[in-house]
Amino acid sequence: MAFHAPRRSGGFVLPTVLVVTSVVTLIFLVAITALASLQREAGLARARVAFAQEAMTAEARLTYLGATEPMAPFGLLIDAPPPPGEYDSLNAAQQAAFTASMANATQLHLDGRPYRYGEAGIVRMQDQAGMVNLSRISPPAMGRLLARLNVSGANARSLEAALADYADRDDLRTANGAERSDYPSGGDGPANRPLRLVDEFLNVLGAREAVDMAAWREMRPYLAADVTSTQLNVNTAGLEALQILYGMTEAQARTAIRVRQVQPFYSLEQVAADTGAALNTDPEIASVYPSGRIIYTMEDSLSRWTYTGRLTLTPTNSERPFWIDRTEFSEARRTDPEPVNAPEFPAAPR
Repeated sequence: MAFHAPRRSGGFVLPTVLVVTSVVTLIFLVAITALASLQREAGLARARVAFAQEAMTAEARLTYLGATEPMAPFGLLIDAPPPPGEYDSLNAAQQAAFTASMANATQLHLDGRPYRYGEAGIVRMQDQAGMVNLSRISPPAMGRLLARLNVSGANARSLEAALADYADRDDLRTANGAERSDYPSGGDGPANRPLRLVDEFLNVLGAREAVDMAAWREMRPYLAADVTSTQLNVNTAGLEALQILYGMTEAQARTAIRVRQVQPFYSLEQVAADTGAALNTDPEIASVYPSGRIIYTMEDSLSRWTYTGRLTLTPTNSERPFWIDRTEFSEARRTDPEPVNAPEFPAAPR
């Protein structure tokens, strides 16, 4: 009787080892990926915390400067001498000393120009009176704004009427306007109050279809929405705002900016004389002085975070001389180069 040795199972050992090794490797790779993801998230969180601390420090510095330093037509004068009293008489030497002290004071412009802050931060401050206020915009300025947004003539008339119905308190439809029954079912309909936020403009019936959204994104930084403020300031309005609010041509707006960099305007007559512009605006609200409402933006080229807010100065209110509102953190990848030649954000002098 022949003896048969039992078969060995060694042929299955290598595949089993390979399978186990593959599973272990896969688990290891998943763990490494998860750990890298956690480290990346932790890094982003640390960057946001660091940016928030830096942004709020800049916000506090701006608040202190706004509450303690004198206001000038272009913005704030940092470490400027106190002005002489109404009945003070200065001799020639005192007047010369005062003029020299004023010339040595640091100018903090509220026209949206960049200031360097910290390691990679950029601060921009804009006097709200130098922006296009959608809640208080005049009909001529609205027409110029809609033209800038590439809204056609027929759509512009309908959109202006719809905006009027959106902001008024009644449910009576104006000619070419729109009330609640005209909005799509389930939509918000007219608010029956002035705009409170800039982007609320796009909620008006027909706005999203009529407005060139690329042009809207370009204009968005120059827009505000504040029903409590009517003031304009030609010394802090940017190129776009000068054309829309005052009816200037682009060449006249550039001339105004060039002239006021040397010496701010102190009257609208001076603006008209220096630029040749007819100044198609309401002289009752047009001014050469800031409003006391400052929109500020803090950006960080390292973390790519943005922090925005509004500082309102009310020095006559002893209980609340200032307040901060409309603060917001956002993250957006920016492609525009950082302004390397921007001046340093001034420190508090005392």
